[in-house]
Amino acid sequence: MQIEEREFDDVIVLDLHGKMTAGDDVVRTRIEALAERGVRYVLLNFSDVSYMDSVGLSTLVRSHMKLSQNGGRLALLHLPKRILELMTVSRLITVIEAFEDEAAAIPRVTRPAAV
Repeated sequence: MQIEEREFDDVIVLDLHGKMTAGDDVVRTRIEALAERGVRYVLLNFSDVSYMDSVGLSTLVRSHMKLSQNGGRLALLHLPKRILELMTVSRLITVIEAFEDEAAAIPRVTRPAAV
């Protein structure tokens, strides 16, 4: 997994490239480091992610919890169909919001999640 980082106002966008699988803790490590720096809002761009397994789902849950502890939020962008299905079946899509439009997502990430 490769990650490119971009910043828009208070939101960090992480462009993910590759597979999000067991043994690859790059995403978790990056989000933990961002949280330690005081970053509260992270948008993960999945447009170049070809596969995610259950460990990837666990990474999303842990990352969501880490950011939420500090009043922040994790959101997802451009989920491929298979990953969207995993998020739907696991019901994580009801906890971690997903977007298709980056320009619309960035201002929404900093707002409280809908209940």
